[in-house]
Amino acid sequence: MNSFEESSTCAICGSALTDKIIDYIDHNDGHFLIVRDVPVQECIENGHQFVQASVAKKIEKLFEMDRQQVLKPKEVITVPVVELDMVSEVINRG
Repeated sequence: MNSFEESSTCAICGSALTDKIIDYIDHNDGHFLIVRDVPVQECIENGHQFVQASVAKKIEKLFEMDRQQVLKPKEVITVPVVELDMVSEVINRG
């Protein structure tokens, strides 16, 4: 995700941008954090996403709070972990 100055065209490919709300997912030291309701501008052709600097700073602050173990999440979810080779095991059995 890139920081942006509001624009109507993608800085990468020149396509039109549309406003969108996303869930931003990232990790640090194997610990994942999902930030819901993040406003972005998204390229309609290729999906490049751009976030305003003020929003990026808020996301960075949330990750810092998480590292310091002072963040109180709204919810905690369980995520399965798989390996790519597991798909060939299923195909070979099928």
